[in-house]
Amino acid sequence: MNGLERWNGKVALVTGASSGIGAAVARALAGAGLRVAITARRQERLDALAEEMRAAGGQVLAVQGDMAEEADIQRLFAAVRTEWGPLDVLINNAGTARMTPFAEGTAEDWRTVLDVNVLGLALCTRQALQDMQGKDEGLVVNIASIYAHLPQAPNFAFYQASKMAVVGMTRTLRAELKARGSKVRLGMISPGLTATEFREQASGGTFTYESYFKDFQPLMPDDIAQATLYMLAAAPHVQVNDIQLTPLALGL
Repeated sequence: MNGLERWNGKVALVTGASSGIGAAVARALAGAGLRVAITARRQERLDALAEEMRAAGGQVLAVQGDMAEEADIQRLFAAVRTEWGPLDVLINNAGTARMTPFAEGTAEDWRTVLDVNVLGLALCTRQALQDMQGKDEGLVVNIASIYAHLPQAPNFAFYQASKMAVVGMTRTLRAELKARGSKVRLGMISPGLTATEFREQASGGTFTYESYFKDFQPLMPDDIAQATLYMLAAAPHVQVNDIQLTPLALGL
């Protein structure tokens, strides 16, 4: 893809990289020549992905961490800086959800969703902006959700609210960066239903990949990875605000 050459050797971080969208994005960035740090809670999966990426010629740093824990985020950025220096690209992909009717929700579940999807994303972004200050170019991509753009999402109230918060934060921060004359670009990708573990995790196993997607073709993680590369390849003066992707079969 034209425009990716200038990112060769630059440093990227992908959160929530042990599977699904995060793993696909990490592979794509490494394939484009970036040095890629990956993080997630599941150490075994993270190590397996790192081994796969290295076998394909990628430069990878795997750091286990929970994006709901500020100490883990600080340790993560310290590890990347020690290994490769300051960050050039941040992909805020880590996310979680609880699929329950609002009246049956618990404070613990709601707090977890907000801690990972909103506060963790904000803390990572703050760290990344410190790294990117004064650079000729930097890119932060927040993986939001099509739910943030829909009128309602039954049984996903706090997940939808968290992704709406990501949209609001992204738009406001973009204005702040402009006012400061920053050369950091800030984009969002809002995927619709994607073939990942998300539904199974959010529903506590009620839905499986096979049961949920048996009647239509969902998005694939590589679809979101390609959208990420498009944002990366755009010329430095081009701000790609939000790419919304949905399965054709749903007609959204």
